Amino acid sequence: MQKTILKSAAVAALTLAAAPAFAVGYEPLTSSGSTVLLSCAGTESNPNPTRNECRVFGNLPTGRFAGTLAGRQGLWRLVRSNVGQPLIANGTRIGTLDDRVWQRNNSNEYVFGMRVSVENRLWTPPSGVCTDTTPAYFEINDMFRNGFAAITGLDIAYRQGTAEEGAWLVGRTAQGLNQYAGSPDGLSPARNNDLVDFRTDVNFEDPDGTSVFNSSYMMVAATLPNGVSDNPSTGAVRIYQGGEEGQCLFSVTASGYTPR
Repeated sequence: MQKTILKSAAVAALTLAAAPAFAVGYEPLTSSGSTVLLSCAGTESNPNPTRNECRVFGNLPTGRFAGTLAGRQGLWRLVRSNVGQPLIANGTRIGTLDDRVWQRNNSNEYVFGMRVSVENRLWTPPSGVCTDTTPAYFEINDMFRNGFAAITGLDIAYRQGTAEEGAWLVGRTAQGLNQYAGSPDGLSPARNNDLVDFRTDVNFEDPDGTSVFNSSYMMVAATLPNGVSDNPSTGAVRIYQGGEEGQCLFSVTASGYTPR
């Protein structure tokens, strides 16, 4: 009897070890108060001890048929898609942006998802804006999307593949890495509820030695009485280099879908 119990316990332990450490899932963002940023993966210097915080696993429908959506209940269909949008830094294409929106059945529940991929190209920081104009790889430290000023209940998550950088910190602010007191570990940049910022670290050849070419899908779930814009809005997405290794602070804007 004792051997059977021990054997069963060992099998259970192996099963648990083999199973993925599933995420807490979507987390709500605050729209008031002094703590603006939510600690998901934390920061590279101070990782979050709760593994997979804000992370979701699963499918992202890309066709016209409804299917399951990572981290959400029910059936979802892709209703907006703008993939492969060039990201241009001072005249050089440094990567692409994929922007998608999913809708649950025919409800007013939507999820915005954006992902960036950087390419093997050096860009030249502009003189007069950047002190060092030596050609370098563009590093993405923050991914912002706007249009949420009138929306109070926002939930966020990131869906990470096998070779994609996750979301370190997430919050409703226009200030990224090295733009506020207490950065990079501080959680209280100036609040701006129009935007959602995802802190990440994407670089084709990162000086810190941990090069990751693609971001996760950075996802914002919202209930939208008036739905989503029919077409991408100019400047709705901002991709920001925050000088983690001393680079010039520089932003690239792109089009993205927004709430109506």
